[in-house]
Amino acid sequence: MDEFARADEALVAIHHVVEGIGDDDLHRRTPCPDWDVLELADHLIDTIARLGAVVGIPATTDRGDIDRRIHQVTQPILAGWRRRGLTDDVLFSGRTLPAHLALGILCLELVVHGWDFAVALDRPSHVSEALAAHVLSLARQTLTAESRVIAGFDPPVPVPADACALDRLVAFTGRYPHLALVS
Repeated sequence: MDEFARADEALVAIHHVVEGIGDDDLHRRTPCPDWDVLELADHLIDTIARLGAVVGIPATTDRGDIDRRIHQVTQPILAGWRRRGLTDDVLFSGRTLPAHLALGILCLELVVHGWDFAVALDRPSHVSEALAAHVLSLARQTLTAESRVIAGFDPPVPVPADACALDRLVAFTGRYPHLALVS
């Protein structure tokens, strides 16, 4: 499966978590200590927009619900990345990355923050083992000690050797997988 198909799969996975968020959910705390649900959504949308901007793809969203805003920003950026291709390097957050890894950050953001939303909302996160393993591989290539600080990721936390890929991924990004509901 290619990077674009993985990104599409990640977008579907987060959709299942954030659809139907009500006003009473917006200020629920997330595993990200400084952000509630609304602040996490704003962060996610901003990061995706910046991933588009580095390759000249503008992003706009209105103040609709979180699910709509995520789709409004992500779908045109994915379309623009498809037209652009993944053959060269991209400068993102002060680092030069191969284009496929820069696009992989979009998947990382959607999957990991989708998990954050799921924990905050007491909802299951339906991420396939294959997608989680793919994103974990990307995370291992893009998250350095320095980039963790810049991006706000805590150091990895330990998980059992036989943990599923999603648990290993969220643990790698400094989260405690036991917070999630089992789906």
